[in-house]
Amino acid sequence: MKYLNQIFFKGLIVVLPITLTFYLLYWASINIESLFASMIRLLLGQDLYIPGLGIVVTIIFVFCVGLLVNNYFTGRILSWLTQFLEKMPLIKAIYNPLKDLMALIPGRSNEKEKPQRVVLVQLEHLGVEVMGLVTRESLDEIKDPSKVSVYVPFSYMLGGMTLIVSRDKMKIVDIPVDQALKLSVTAWIKAQEDAR
Repeated sequence: MKYLNQIFFKGLIVVLPITLTFYLLYWASINIESLFASMIRLLLGQDLYIPGLGIVVTIIFVFCVGLLVNNYFTGRILSWLTQFLEKMPLIKAIYNPLKDLMALIPGRSNEKEKPQRVVLVQLEHLGVEVMGLVTRESLDEIKDPSKVSVYVPFSYMLGGMTLIVSRDKMKIVDIPVDQALKLSVTAWIKAQEDAR
């Protein structure tokens, strides 16, 4: 019976990640498709509509927005629009946290906005260190120049927490932000494999 259990769990370890990966891709595809699918059906008609066109149009749309942001004049207009959204009473409660979350993606914001530094923070009372990303170097709100904010992601994308720590309680780690996020999210399980 013990041998059969081992065989079953070995199969589960292979099947579960593959199944969840394809399910999430399927779910994302359905939702992305639905963004433009009804508009395409309206323009082309049901007979000419091909499933998957919504995904293609969404990718082209996002790329075109990226081109507009990259252009000086349209970039200024979009910057004005985002500043307007940041001040709207109801919208800012949703928009601002999402914008800040996107800023954690490596290379997506400038160094002034987000110093991309990986640090180890000492939690002396627990006798451990946690790895995180410095999100702000100066915290004007609490008027203490010795403090910085560090975001600590939880394993397997189950959220995270922000720590306000003294500079002397953290140690800079010389690894890229994307690698640090990958290690944190996977609980360092793939660290040895990636090093090979």
